[in-house]
Amino acid sequence: MLPSARLLGLATVLLAIPAPGWCQQPTVVPPQEVQAPQAGAPGRAAGAPSPAATVTQGVLALKRLGALPLDHDFPALQGRELRLRELTIAPGGSIALHRHDQRPGVAYILSGQMTERRGPGFAPRVIGPGEAAFEATGVTHWWRNEGSTTARALVVDIVPEGLP
Repeated sequence: MLPSARLLGLATVLLAIPAPGWCQQPTVVPPQEVQAPQAGAPGRAAGAPSPAATVTQGVLALKRLGALPLDHDFPALQGRELRLRELTIAPGGSIALHRHDQRPGVAYILSGQMTERRGPGFAPRVIGPGEAAFEATGVTHWWRNEGSTTARALVVDIVPEGLP
């Protein structure tokens, strides 16, 4: 299946979810507010997420590729849009710890690889080209490019109209 067909399929899945009151800005979560995993939890030592989780850095490009207002097709989504962006992240770059509060999204890796750490355990999950991570309401996570090459991802999400 071509990447464009996969992306269209992912967007279709997002649109099928009922959504009154959706789509706020992402909430940045201070590490002290995230429930730390228990000592001995698989994949993560006891304690708060890494200090690197609190910093967004190494984002080489953030390009808004377009958006589609959703109110015509879905009256309950008045003032919301389906947004598509491309992110380019340098090796060692990261997207800070944040929570998705009524802002569903999908991150699809085009090239390179990204490591996602999702609460509550924050065990690392590496995703590479052709793979996707679905981000629903309540997801708390952060991303880091732990690879040796630049990573590129398409991110599709439903947000209030006009966000960058």
